[in-house]
Amino acid sequence: MVQRQLDVDILISGHTHKFQALEHEGKFFLNPGSATGSYNALDSNVIPSFVILDIQQSTVVSYIYKLIDEEVKVERIEYRKS
Repeated sequence: MVQRQLDVDILISGHTHKFQALEHEGKFFLNPGSATGSYNALDSNVIPSFVILDIQQSTVVSYIYKLIDEEVKVERIEYRKS
């Protein structure tokens, strides 16, 4: 896995154009999605999204902005390095 090779606590990758965030084995993985809702061959229902990170020492707060039914929804996810 790339995260292990790079030895990072947070890995951000945007290949799929679909938002995803997960914590695994004490590490945080983030795919911010696509701000334009760009085409994805694997999923025709792509929701436009982007992420703003607030990094304070060992805590990262992700604010996820999604455009759903013409309305902007904001979700908050917090990751703390163990």
